[in-house]
Amino acid sequence: MPSQSTSRVMTSAVRILLQRGSLLIVLLAGGMVWTSCDLASAGSTAILNADSAEPPTVRHRFEYAADDATGAGQVAVQSTVQSSDLDAILSRNGFSRRDVVDARVDSVRVERVSAPSLRDVELFLGRDGPRVAGVQFSPEGRSTIVDNTRRTVTRAVQNGAEVLDGRFGLESSEDGVVRARVYYRLEVEGV
Repeated sequence: MPSQSTSRVMTSAVRILLQRGSLLIVLLAGGMVWTSCDLASAGSTAILNADSAEPPTVRHRFEYAADDATGAGQVAVQSTVQSSDLDAILSRNGFSRRDVVDARVDSVRVERVSAPSLRDVELFLGRDGPRVAGVQFSPEGRSTIVDNTRRTVTRAVQNGAEVLDGRFGLESSEDGVVRARVYYRLEVEGV
């Protein structure tokens, strides 16, 4: 049979364990509440980019005729979308344009398909919209150039801009075909 002093020591040890255990439970519960608040705030938005299952990447095609060129060798033409547009991409991801809270263009890949006299390209998202790319070609240079300049296009995306306005500088007046692939980064809310 344990002595009174042994019993007191055991009672004190149990009390200390219970106090520390209570403190541990309080700390764990507090940590869970803090974490769930962070997760709730982080979970209200999502980022769609090139790594997403349905990436917000849109392909465009421009065609112009020699007759379209001005005396200064400039051509302005709108693109035709050759892939899913932003509305379709957002829809497949479970969102719409009204869910977009931030949008930017991460990069634009411009390809000279059949435009040997193409000197420079400027691309804008929508009529009078923000510039999304500007590249220069040389006659014997590469046929594809990537503009990696990140540009904010939130308002244009929210307002429904879809096609690109292309402005092309030509060395000589001739027909041409140019393709552009636009890589967007979209932050959407409502997750």
